[in-house]
Amino acid sequence: MTATTKTSAEQPPSVAAAGPRGLLRLRQDLRATLLPVSGLIILIVLFSLTADNFLTGSTINTVFREASAVLVVSIGITFVVLMGSIDLSVGSTVTLSGLVAATTAQTYEWGTAVVAGVVAGCAIGAINGLIFAFAKVPSFLTTLGTSLAINGLALWYVGGRPVQVSDSAFLGIAQANWLGSLPNIALWSLLLWALFSVIGLNTRFGRYAFAIGGGETVSQLAGIPVRRYKFLALVLSGTLAGVAGVLLTARIGAATPGMGDRLTLMAIAAVVMGGTALTGGVGGAHRTVLGVLVITVLSVGLNALVVPPYMQQIIQGAVVVLAVALTLDRSKLATLK
Repeated sequence: MTATTKTSAEQPPSVAAAGPRGLLRLRQDLRATLLPVSGLIILIVLFSLTADNFLTGSTINTVFREASAVLVVSIGITFVVLMGSIDLSVGSTVTLSGLVAATTAQTYEWGTAVVAGVVAGCAIGAINGLIFAFAKVPSFLTTLGTSLAINGLALWYVGGRPVQVSDSAFLGIAQANWLGSLPNIALWSLLLWALFSVIGLNTRFGRYAFAIGGGETVSQLAGIPVRRYKFLALVLSGTLAGVAGVLLTARIGAATPGMGDRLTLMAIAAVVMGGTALTGGVGGAHRTVLGVLVITVLSVGLNALVVPPYMQQIIQGAVVVLAVALTLDRSKLATLK
């Protein structure tokens, strides 16, 4: 019998990761997990001591409701950021998708309205993907430009007016409670998070997202269809932004121009705080929920303390900068731009 030697690629992960690189990656993973968990614990303790009745069932439900739309949008952006790109159009996509769903719900049944809103988001994601992946326009410029165009389209579509929704079946998608006291909007967001966490960790799409973000040139040499997967990542981001638009519209019973504007910054901040590096190749949707909780608890806590809106923006902006500084992989930056 001849002894055979396994290469590191054929060895189990525990063996292959035993070298210095494996230990470095383990330390990075631990840091990426411990930072948001520590931040979340600190915020909960701080607001519990300074805000009356912060740790109550009402506050927990508020956190769930506020976090849901952010989580759905953040899941989609996570895969884009994993590849080292960005999507700045998700906020405007949420707005347009919500307006499409609301206007459709006034004429057709709730199922048609849901499909219309999600398809609108998917179409925007496909346009972004085609421009970015195949026309080779940088994702930052692509999605910034489409964001402005979509906002203008949304204003034209409804004449700048909010659209009310009265269909109880449509509203029940987000407002009902099918599982105890958990709001439906939170139930849907958690199901999507669980689904895409599994997809990110156990499917070809997830593995290729990590590979492209870790080294695009190497991925191309390895035969990975990089352009196709970049396109799919932006389609996914747009589609989930469409889902978030539908859920947000059902939750508040109306769609308004600009209702998704704040979600772009919140979602990107949540992705980064959850441990997905802006340089790509590190993180994943399974971590994003931690960043969403940090962002939401911070927002709810500041509201409980009656902090003025301008001061809340200053604090949230400082937290975003700090999160990027702590999670950025500087070894992948040849020059600082």
